[in-house]
Amino acid sequence: MKTKNPFFLNFLRNIKGRFDLFMVLMRWDRVYRKEITIVVMALLLITYSIIDMDDVWDYFALALEFGILMLQFGSEMSVLPPKYRPLYAGVRYFSQTCTHVWNNKRSFPMTDILPPKAEEECGFHNPIADKGYSTEIPFAGDRIDDRIMLTDALRWQEENREVNYITSNLQILYLALRVGTKTQHTTNGTKLALAGMVDGLLEDKPVTLRKSYYFDALLTNEAFRSRLIRRNLRGHEEIYSDLSAYFPVRQEQVDGRTGLRITPDFYEKVSGHIGVTTLLLTDTGHIGMLHQGAGKVIDARKVGLGGSGSMDYGDFEKAGRPEDLRDALAYGMARELAEETGTKAHFDHLRQNTMVTGFFRWVDRCAKPEFVGITRAAGIDFTEEGAIDGDEIVRFEEMPVTIRKMKDFQKALAYIRENGLKISLSSLMALQRMVTIAGYDRPDATPQQRQVYEKMTKFLFAPRD
Repeated sequence: MKTKNPFFLNFLRNIKGRFDLFMVLMRWDRVYRKEITIVVMALLLITYSIIDMDDVWDYFALALEFGILMLQFGSEMSVLPPKYRPLYAGVRYFSQTCTHVWNNKRSFPMTDILPPKAEEECGFHNPIADKGYSTEIPFAGDRIDDRIMLTDALRWQEENREVNYITSNLQILYLALRVGTKTQHTTNGTKLALAGMVDGLLEDKPVTLRKSYYFDALLTNEAFRSRLIRRNLRGHEEIYSDLSAYFPVRQEQVDGRTGLRITPDFYEKVSGHIGVTTLLLTDTGHIGMLHQGAGKVIDARKVGLGGSGSMDYGDFEKAGRPEDLRDALAYGMARELAEETGTKAHFDHLRQNTMVTGFFRWVDRCAKPEFVGITRAAGIDFTEEGAIDGDEIVRFEEMPVTIRKMKDFQKALAYIRENGLKISLSSLMALQRMVTIAGYDRPDATPQQRQVYEKMTKFLFAPRD
């Protein structure tokens, strides 16, 4: 597999990410603006002193100005305020992903979290519970998924408002830790977010969209499932803060025990930028397997079954802001697949042969919205292509299960279980959706389910020109 130079790409991302962090802090943090103002004033004074240096007192003034600048930078030589520095006064800070949520002085496992009430009434549940496929939790509902596939158009409306998600300085510390990491560089791309729930789809109501940014997701969806850890002067690790206390849930009594339910307004508290994942079915009838490297921000060292990533706002615009949101989602899925497999020259083909199949919420990431689909790629030899980045996708192979009919997707899922593969949750849900559709040929299937089955069978297996 051909790869691009990861060192060069990481260098560019590092520079861009730090500049993006600077812009976010300048916009939202008054203390940071004051700190930067002092630095700028000190630099101007130093410049003036150098230009106008003509006696010994100018040297004293220059030394004083350099002293002010060094006080601002500290021993870490950073323009970040001390409270945001990953390393300060010999104490190092880092983050750790939580498996529990801290709520009202109690710790709850994420398996205790229930869907928002409105979506639970639409059938949302965890379809892979107790199956051992993943330690992470999805919520999905077949009725919503079938509606997405059968509706004439997935209509949308857009709201234009600016949202400040920062409620604690600890969120900024988390952001600084993520941006400053040496292995997973992140930049503040413009994303498309889902600003609401999807229960209205059953009544043909439009979904609400808005513009968001990747750092918004880090400040909320990712921060709120994390702990901040510090390594003290003796080298011992201790919990500095548990940001899961901000997870958008509330306690509720269910069947005589206390659990957690996602709040009705959770989408106001977290970014909710849309994730897109497409299952890749190659020309040979095999599912693609993309082995992800340590540089992948989400699902590092796991296996993806196709293209996966965030829905860029640019995808929405380049697709022509279509009346049917599925067209824009298919555009985003095809772009991710083309980038991660190095097949950008085949983008139009991939886009035309991608179908949106369903939706789920990624519970661990504050119920982040994710759309899944499938791409039937003909005439493309993925094994001869490259990857966008040598540290994101490190290897491509095909699953040794041939898909000739819908029931074969069940064999693919069994192969994953039997071989203990660590599959990314979004890819797993894309495959799980195909397994669900494969079960729609049963005698007691509803007319809508049979229609979904026939539509998918025709899309995947009917001869094409």
